[in-house]
Amino acid sequence: MRPIPRPALLATIFVFNLIEFLQSGMIVFASAPTMGRIGASPEQYSLVTALYAAVAVLSISQITVLVQRFGWRDFLLGAVLVFLGGSWLCAGATSVGAFATGRILMAAGGGVFMTAARMMVNLIPPSPQRIQGIAAFGGALASGMAVAPVTAASLVDADAWSGIFLLLALLGAIAGAATLLWMPADAVTLDGTRSGFDPGDGMLLGGGAFLLLFALQRLSYDWHGERALVAGLLAAGAGLLAWFVLSHRRHGQPFVRLEMLRSRRYLTGLAIFSVCYGLLGTFNGLMPHLVQRVLGVAYRQAGELQSAGLSAAVPTFVVMLLLVKRRPHPTKFYVTAFMLLAAFGWHFAHLDPATPAWRGVAPWIGLFGAFVVPGMAVTALHSFKDLQHDNVLFSNAQQLKNMLGQFGLALGSGCAAILLQQRGALHGARLAENAAAAPAILAQQGALLAGIDAFWALVWIGVAGAAVLAFQRRFA
Repeated sequence: MRPIPRPALLATIFVFNLIEFLQSGMIVFASAPTMGRIGASPEQYSLVTALYAAVAVLSISQITVLVQRFGWRDFLLGAVLVFLGGSWLCAGATSVGAFATGRILMAAGGGVFMTAARMMVNLIPPSPQRIQGIAAFGGALASGMAVAPVTAASLVDADAWSGIFLLLALLGAIAGAATLLWMPADAVTLDGTRSGFDPGDGMLLGGGAFLLLFALQRLSYDWHGERALVAGLLAAGAGLLAWFVLSHRRHGQPFVRLEMLRSRRYLTGLAIFSVCYGLLGTFNGLMPHLVQRVLGVAYRQAGELQSAGLSAAVPTFVVMLLLVKRRPHPTKFYVTAFMLLAAFGWHFAHLDPATPAWRGVAPWIGLFGAFVVPGMAVTALHSFKDLQHDNVLFSNAQQLKNMLGQFGLALGSGCAAILLQQRGALHGARLAENAAAAPAILAQQGALLAGIDAFWALVWIGVAGAAVLAFQRRFA
């Protein structure tokens, strides 16, 4: 293998991961305009979202198999081409069917980008220099998360909704060019234990993931009316995934080895990652509720507010990198991160709706950005230490973590929707009994009180997380 210029490798890692976080942030923020563009009901849109996530889970599970078969360059070029096809199809979509097909293609190709970007870090020879790869990866996470809302809002406000997908296609083309120029043709770093694909296991994984994710999506509008259906979907999805695990462990060449689950360090990291992904899903559900519904902020300004606040993730990541080189022990980072989450919840639980949004909202959203980046990055640095001796097992561990991330995001979003609906209905009924205000005002006040309850839940999660992680010893 010819040496890859370090700047080129770091740029490639950055672009692939940037696509993932820019895409997920823009699609979430532009969900309402997207439904209007393609004429989708909330139920239809949730089906498309579940299909995307399920296909992404299946794609992530096959990364090691495909890299070993085709090599890094051909695998990534194929993924980019499929992603580009899906992006172009979505950009021109005017119906649910066309949009769903495009999103499935985007998941099949682009669902692997974040996992592959993290695995590319291992193309840097084992040394302290690998921190440069982690920096490129984390920098893309922070940057993509920060710019996604304002980018989506600006494009939609300019009547250029298709630009969301054309921008992603442009970045995908850049990633493809970098792959063609610099990625190795062989499967270096993954040329150890061979992995095999089993169609039956793939069907179990894909089917279980879809049913579980579809049920989590339906939590937002079916939980109070059709609990039996949602519970049945959850049970069926969980059952298929359990069947997959039992079946997959018996194969001599599984596509995801599960020996990493014997590492308590990795299991601890997996739990922290899942909490962070769940809280990110909760954030994605809470902020539009508060900013647009309760405070009445216009769509474009809401994107600007959210991006301005989340931009705090970038300097937070830089400071964390400087500190972790000298004092890598994670406890101080975890305690600080979860206390920032508690402070975030505390502020919005006491928010005065009359406060100007640029003073009462934007700076305080930064607390969440300052929570999620170190929460994930520190866990990434420490969770995989027991697995560094085996590149294939390390890559499988990355795959499993990111597969679970899809479920965490859906669960966090669904739980936020249930809490807001339940508390909103309760507060609305109490306000109607004791006030004679107009229905619109009562609905707004009920939504505000429901949001306050949800942010109080974040306060307690932050405090509990800080307390528990202050005494964890798995990363010692």
